[in-house]
Amino acid sequence: MTLLRVDKLKEGMVVKGDVMAPSGRLVMPVGTKLENKHVRLLKSWGVVEVEIEGGPQPESLPKLPPMSREAMTKGASYLDHLYSLCGRGSPVLKEMFRISTVRIMALIAEKGMSALPDISYMDDLDDVSYSESIDLSISLLVGKQTKLFSFSETYRQIVEVLRSPRSSSAHIAQVVEKDTSLSAKLLRIVNSAYYGFPSKIGSIQRAVTVLGGRELTTLAVGVTAIRYFSGLSQNVIDMDRFWRNSVACGVFARLLAGEKHLLSDSHFFLSGLLRDIGLLLLLGECPDFMGKLLDRVSYKKVSLPVCEREAFGFSHSFLGAALLSEWQVPPYLISTIKYKDNPLASEDVLESSILHVADVLSFAMGYGWSPIIPVPSLDQEAWDYLELSHNVLDTLTARANRQISEIVGSFIG
Repeated sequence: MTLLRVDKLKEGMVVKGDVMAPSGRLVMPVGTKLENKHVRLLKSWGVVEVEIEGGPQPESLPKLPPMSREAMTKGASYLDHLYSLCGRGSPVLKEMFRISTVRIMALIAEKGMSALPDISYMDDLDDVSYSESIDLSISLLVGKQTKLFSFSETYRQIVEVLRSPRSSSAHIAQVVEKDTSLSAKLLRIVNSAYYGFPSKIGSIQRAVTVLGGRELTTLAVGVTAIRYFSGLSQNVIDMDRFWRNSVACGVFARLLAGEKHLLSDSHFFLSGLLRDIGLLLLLGECPDFMGKLLDRVSYKKVSLPVCEREAFGFSHSFLGAALLSEWQVPPYLISTIKYKDNPLASEDVLESSILHVADVLSFAMGYGWSPIIPVPSLDQEAWDYLELSHNVLDTLTARANRQISEIVGSFIG
């Protein structure tokens, strides 16, 4: 069989099997000879690929803008560096690499070669070794977060109200409104393009009524975490880039959940937003050592979780999950984040697999918290567990790019 993305279909091709919309509706019967109107119909119904009759079509190279050989070489070297950890052997990785290639080459054509970081010196650097001993434990690090007490208390009050059978939107609003800064931020987000409501929502009580208590609580956790950690030193990591990457991961996670037609996908955004919060704890505790460790990841193409386990005995995902447990975040969210680097070990394989793939996509699509850190390795079994075609990535990343640019300012601005 030949499976083609909708944008690769041409007039005269014949449909080999019935074409179904994501909703399950029959869009086009087997044997249909394609015309331009059919392609438009398929796109309008959200169909991303079609099985057609005939032999396999030759793979076409990405359409790239005109540029010098020098610029092309620099772009290719940079892409090789970005994909040095994850490779590009499977169909989904080939598709990620194709989309990344188009993005990188367009960036060079628009802004010149200076738009890419210089990586020519990396292969000559000595390997970064662990020259000092760092005695840390998860319980020690979580226990030191006493400054978060006021946030945790606010969150606990919200949880208590939600658990009460007599709770109402007014009760939840009263708890949230005690923090005027949090309330203002939440209203800004609720009225942003992230939700796109037709009329302005002017109060927290109205926001709870429209969104529901669980959704507003989810946003409150994310906003307060950003507010607390944004004061971290910029010497090791660019915090604006870090939170932009986190927002991007949340958007990708929510869109992937939407592709799976999950009934509730709102918490996926929070899982993406907070999935690296353990890394921030490590950066705050031992910034110099973490700087060396991140250099090793970037320069020597070693997985970050592997480096962390060698240095501390645990990864930042496990640390972040422990902190979120202290915050009384729902257990399913904790498990999702804890196993984002090993999703098949999670209690909920589907949710952790979605977060894992979203994490990889956030780096592959140019939202990494460092421009030189390689794209994380993709667990192929996690991707296979989603039962999605790699052909969904083209439209999914386009949608994600629009949403990220529209909402990032509302969360980190």
